[in-house]
Amino acid sequence: MKDIRALLMIGGLSAAAVLGQALPAAASHESSNHLTFAPVVGSSTPSASGQGEINYVKGASGDEPDTQWTSSFHFSGLTSGTTYTVGVKGRFADATAFSGLCSFTANASGTGTCTNRFTGLQRLAVAQLRVGGNTGAAVLQATRQAVLSGPGSIESSGGCREPDQMGSTCAAPGRV
Repeated sequence: MKDIRALLMIGGLSAAAVLGQALPAAASHESSNHLTFAPVVGSSTPSASGQGEINYVKGASGDEPDTQWTSSFHFSGLTSGTTYTVGVKGRFADATAFSGLCSFTANASGTGTCTNRFTGLQRLAVAQLRVGGNTGAAVLQATRQAVLSGPGSIESSGGCREPDQMGSTCAAPGRV
C-alpha cells in the first residue's frame, strides 16, 4: 500500500481516489522543536545560555501517551559542579506541572549536556533549566511565544516523521 501511495503521489494522483478508500494521514504526529534558552529574571547564572531539540520519533495512533520523543540539550555559563534538571511544562496528564526530562552536573568549565527518550508529550509551551531537581529554582527558560510571553524561544517545524514516511528530515538523537 505504501509503494502504491508513493507512486500515485509522484504521478499527481490521490491514492484514496484511485483505490476508492480513505487512507491514514502521512504521519500520525509531526513535530521537530528547537529550543533556545535565556536567563529568567533573578537567575543565579545570568550569563548562562542553552540550546535544545525535542523531536517526535514515532507513535502508532497519534494519541497521547503513545507518541515517542527524543530530547537533547547543551548549556554553557553555568556554575561548575552544580546539578541541573531540564523540565517541560505540559507533559503527561497534568498540563500545569513541570516534568523532568534529564539531569546533569555542570563540568569545570560550566557546561553540561543531557539527552532522553520519553513518551506522551502534550502541547510543549515552556521548558526550564532548574538548579537541582524538578522543583529547584529556574535559571534558564525556553518559551513558545505564541502561547505565552517569557524568555527564550521554542520554534517548531513539521519535518520529523516516522522513518518509513517520505520527506522525513528529523535529526533527533536515537531516532529509529
